[in-house]
This record gives sequence, structure tokens and C-alpha cells, in this order.
Amino acid sequence: MSTTTNSGAGKRYLPAILEAATRCFARTGYHGTTMRDIGAETGMHAGSLYVHIRTKEDLLDAIVWEIAQSTERRMEAVLAAEAAPLEKLRTLAEEHLRWVAQNPDAATVYFHEWRHLKDERLERVKQARARWTRGLREILQAGVDEGTFRAMDVRMAGLAFVGVLNSTQGWQRGEADPETAEIAGTFLDFLLDGWLPR
Repeated sequence: MSTTTNSGAGKRYLPAILEAATRCFARTGYHGTTMRDIGAETGMHAGSLYVHIRTKEDLLDAIVWEIAQSTERRMEAVLAAEAAPLEKLRTLAEEHLRWVAQNPDAATVYFHEWRHLKDERLERVKQARARWTRGLREILQAGVDEGTFRAMDVRMAGLAFVGVLNSTQGWQRGEADPETAEIAGTFLDFLLDGWLPR
């Protein structure tokens, strides 16, 4: 479904409206945000927003779906790379942490507000997230198969990997370079080696 109500003015103002909606959704949640809030964030009357967009859910869908597609593209690139599984995990970790640090509001919306989508919109996001998860498990299984990782439940390993990375969303703000690589490396060390002395 098209987010804008026309091909001219709607598309011209849509980026600013989406940015404002992202800030509002991150700050007060999807259900806690009104069109009046988004209008105030953009400096527009709430009624004027409907010249450019159709519904509040259209805004959430546009925000979440763009991130889901971008995330899938990054995963596809990592899977296609000629690199060892461990290096692929390191790349995923660095890219994830960098994106979260540079886009804290979008990260909050993507991690927490996507469940408020309905019907087909919710289902396609679920499917996109599932494809990303399958890609991660493929990398983990490749590491097991080549002997880099011990035999393990790759589903649980994937949940641990994502959980550790997503835990930074609440405290990582602003530009991450050059610390992103160091943080990613530290987290991977925790996951791979644990805290016990060897």
C-alpha cells in the first residue's frame, strides 16, 4: 500500500514526516503517539499530515519495512562474502552496533514497535526477520561444520548472539567509530570464550 496520498507533495514531505514519526514512536511508543504529536514534531497541523500520508500505521510500516529490507540486504552481502564464519559474525556484529549507534530512534522502533503492525504488514516483517535469522544460523552451522565452533544448538547460539548485540540499544548513542569494532570484538570474545580462564 502506498504511504502517500499523492505522488507530488506527499513524496516531497514524506522523509521529514517519517523522521518525526520515528522520533515520536521511539520516545512514547506507537500507541502512545498521536498524529498531533507527529504534526508538532514536524511543525505541521495534524490535519495537514493527511495530505501527505494516510494513517499512522502507514508510517510505522514504512519505517519498519525499510529497516527490515536494509537488514536483509546486509545479511545477504555477508552470506555471499568469501569469508570464514567467524569473520562473517564479526562483520555482522560491527555493522549492527554501528547502525544502532548511528540510528538509536530507528533501532528502538524496529526492535520494539514492529509488533503493532497488523495482518499482512506484520506477517511480511515476521518473514523478513525469519530470513535474517536463518542466515545467522547458516553462518553458525558453517562454523560448527568446519570445526571452528563446537557442536551446539545453533538456534540458541543465534538467540544469544542477537541478545548480546541488542542489549547495547539502550546505552549506545551517537557515532560509534572507531570503538564499534572494539565493542563487537569484546562481545564476540564473551560469546566464544566465556569469562573463565583458559
